[in-house]
Amino acid sequence: MNPSPSSLSRRGFLAASGTVGMATAVGRAQTTTGTSDENQREPDWTFSESDTDTYHPFETADGVAYVIGVSEPDGDNPSRISIHAIDQADGTKLWTETFRSIANLIVKDGTVFVVAAIHDGETQPNYELCAFDPKSGEERWRKSVERYPRQLLSGSGNIYVGGDSGVNASDIDSGSEVWQSNTEIGDVYLLSRVGNTVYVTTRNGVYALSDDDGKERWHRTGTDVEEVDTSGARESPLRLQSATEKGILCQIGSTAVFLDREDGSTEWSASLDNSNYSEPVLHEDTVYLWGDSLLAVSVTNGSIRWEYDETNRRERRRSVVVADGAVFSIVNRTIIAVNFDGSERWTFELPDKDKYRVSWGDIVDGILYVSYGGKLRALSIEDGAVEWSFQPDEEMTTIAVSEETVLLGTRGELHGFDLPQSIPAMLVEETADFLSSGSGIALSSVLLGTGVFAAYRRMNAEPESEAEPELEPELEYGRLERLAGDEFTETFRVRKRSDDGPRVVAEKRLTDPTFAGEFQSAVERWADLSDRKGIVPVLDFGDDWAELPYYEGGSLADGERPPEERIKALSDANMTVHRAHCDGLVHGGLTPETILLDGDGRGGVSDWELAAVLGEHRDSSPYAAPEQVAGEAADERTDVYRLGAIARFAVTADAPSEKSWTTTDSRSLYGHPAYSPELDDVLSTAMASDPDDRYQSVVKFDDMLRWAVFRA
Repeated sequence: MNPSPSSLSRRGFLAASGTVGMATAVGRAQTTTGTSDENQREPDWTFSESDTDTYHPFETADGVAYVIGVSEPDGDNPSRISIHAIDQADGTKLWTETFRSIANLIVKDGTVFVVAAIHDGETQPNYELCAFDPKSGEERWRKSVERYPRQLLSGSGNIYVGGDSGVNASDIDSGSEVWQSNTEIGDVYLLSRVGNTVYVTTRNGVYALSDDDGKERWHRTGTDVEEVDTSGARESPLRLQSATEKGILCQIGSTAVFLDREDGSTEWSASLDNSNYSEPVLHEDTVYLWGDSLLAVSVTNGSIRWEYDETNRRERRRSVVVADGAVFSIVNRTIIAVNFDGSERWTFELPDKDKYRVSWGDIVDGILYVSYGGKLRALSIEDGAVEWSFQPDEEMTTIAVSEETVLLGTRGELHGFDLPQSIPAMLVEETADFLSSGSGIALSSVLLGTGVFAAYRRMNAEPESEAEPELEPELEYGRLERLAGDEFTETFRVRKRSDDGPRVVAEKRLTDPTFAGEFQSAVERWADLSDRKGIVPVLDFGDDWAELPYYEGGSLADGERPPEERIKALSDANMTVHRAHCDGLVHGGLTPETILLDGDGRGGVSDWELAAVLGEHRDSSPYAAPEQVAGEAADERTDVYRLGAIARFAVTADAPSEKSWTTTDSRSLYGHPAYSPELDDVLSTAMASDPDDRYQSVVKFDDMLRWAVFRA
């Protein structure tokens, strides 16, 4: 599938023609719910090294697990990315290779291929394609490759690298060049190979290249597809979804297109009406995609075979997994299994308290593995029953499942769970692209943070006694310095006396008494959110003031921080906003100043309710979404726009232009060391003028942002 950021917010389709055989089915199946008394299991082994902060299981092959280990920056020492090769049987380390950063990794044909960024002090890093022995880690060969090598593909004795200047095919054994495609095809975003043809997605459409010499066999753009509205072709070019022997599944804007594999001619097309559909998944002779309903569409002619209607679960969809005669997806914190005839097999209600990112979709021997919230669960695909579960002490990253082992990555440890040795090969046939796959999300999770700040309230505190003994007389109490200010408020660092000794807080004061009533009402609503993870708590408040914890790192708007630190703090904030969205809360006033940083660089989100209320009385902010400038109500997509604008600031240290992002010459930013075409695509989608064209959830934006910045 298309790895561009827009691929994660695809518009779902209803067939444009040919609905013969369509049926609607809602089964009466079993519903189960996650509980605390689930069968708890402990890991069979745990792997950890002192210099690694997070572990992300990535790939398994021939009894070896390849795990991405991330060491965060420490003082003058930059972050490091390590590849750990670990024996799946007992968790012992076979070898480790460490880089400053990694652009891609695959394990194919008895070789570990890595595209690593080589930092030599230049503005932009150089990239090298390295081949390692999978058992010993011995380097077999390495060669320089072009800037932004987004894609790796292996097959037919070749290793293919796709980047800014087309596709390069090299011999797997020696690394010598076999062929180089015409550079005019442009930036490569997806590679797929069927038969003797390599299929490529670029900004210019879909290309079919001969695997013999890299020459073009055919090329299709959005304007070539009949009966397709191409008015938004710039923002939504024709993009490859999956390539199979049956044909090429593509998508352009609001239309799904199925092309003939040999000549690129259109077999059928289907218009897309809803903006909340998952990625299309091609399985055997059917295309599945899940939006307001799950549609099963015939590959032969685009007709709808059946429709599963789940009208009470109209929220964002995750990628569809097809296995063992059923289709699986997560909708509104509910895992749903639908049989191939459109009837519901079962549903599993995840606990309400589990409101964090999800890693899921690996199915082996009739078991679906999903990590959500703070727990890994193994569910029977027959009835959704929990076979076993595990709750680590650390925050989870992602999971990977092989025939032998379930691997769970966390902050600080990698856990392995042995599986029976009689398990057949994995049954999942998922056509989601690398970026939306378990592996892609694993690698893109390297910048995830937590940013928790304990909340407390003192609204009913007794007045301080005049007889209170004097504490630390050498300290200065009261207001110490001004931290921030705008046209309506000022924030000061304040040292106060308390029963536990001196403490420092931040005091936000209203400077315009005209808005005292609105200020107090907004702060009171904000205070009600103080016990939520990642939200800056209100410790106390009055008519025109609010007391907050003091964040010694200032805000995202302060200081000369490296882009990776800014993005890490923004990722913390993204997840806080995402959790709020799960409960129907919208911020509406996000700016770099509202993202506060503690001493470790963790981010907390401030000014809930208050920023939106005061924003109604000030001139438009450069971070305001177009609908806010037009006076319309904010929703979750408004926060996505603002977070996208903050991301632009985090990478470039420049506030966004007041003109539309799509009219900004964003390529002028490519000289910046953290900027890339991939990041351009992410920000373009997040800051689209039409809310329907943006990421429909913050978590999708966050995953794509961290992946793009990590690659850059």
